[in-house]
Amino acid sequence: MKDKLKEYIKFEPSKEPLYDDYNEDYQYLFHEDKLLVKRCDSGFSIPKRKEIDDLNLQIKYCQCLGAYRGVNCYCGEVLGDIKDDYSFIDLRAYSQGLGEDDFLVSAKALLLLDFVRNNQRCGICGSPTEMKKEDNDRAMVCVNCGHMVWPKTSPAIIVAVTKGDKLLLAHNKMFPKGRYSLIAGFVEMGETFEECVRREVFEEVGIKVHNIEYFGSQPWPFPNSMMIGFTAEYLEGEIKVDNEEIIDAKWFSKDEIPGVYKKSISISSRLIEWFLNRD
Repeated sequence: MKDKLKEYIKFEPSKEPLYDDYNEDYQYLFHEDKLLVKRCDSGFSIPKRKEIDDLNLQIKYCQCLGAYRGVNCYCGEVLGDIKDDYSFIDLRAYSQGLGEDDFLVSAKALLLLDFVRNNQRCGICGSPTEMKKEDNDRAMVCVNCGHMVWPKTSPAIIVAVTKGDKLLLAHNKMFPKGRYSLIAGFVEMGETFEECVRREVFEEVGIKVHNIEYFGSQPWPFPNSMMIGFTAEYLEGEIKVDNEEIIDAKWFSKDEIPGVYKKSISISSRLIEWFLNRD
């Protein structure tokens, strides 16, 4: 029964370790938001506790995430130097060589670390805070006034807009030359996801869309977003970029898309590949 549960619920959130084999605990450790990994024949791997103990590292903000497939997981921030067979890598770059489950656990680790280290002081009275001890919910509690802060997620939409057999892709001013992606943006306070899709597309490229449908979601810990993916169909209007974020946008056929977007396990790639693979 336990093995079946690990397949159905692969990650079990918990503030306390759930399994006894502590030497095998995964250690998701970061320095300046870059993930510590060990080099191996297949590329990189997440180090285990027994490996980290041998490195004699100083670790701040250590927290238990829970367990992934029956193995405890911890996060923390590393201080000091590391050995040659270890390195720190950007999680976004690492995502290109990761399976989705591994990326999601790494994202959980960075999200929790970011929450803990950015809430060391109470926003009301300025006193120190500590992790709430009771129950299994996570909150930083002020030791003086008792004010509690829970982790926050900033929702953002990303949308694949189609017009017949073509897909709308845009070039952000921050992208490398020749790189295009989908329209995306943060949800405003009090705004529905569907309203945000309509507004972001209209603001950035000047067209109207309809038939908005939910596609999927993905945590994006840069620093604390949740990307909610949608598909939508062109309704009316001509492309007119805002020249603030977007400096170019075009309708691309399937044959024109390979090579202009960055393939990864991101929901952006999944949406583009959904378009490429549809009939």
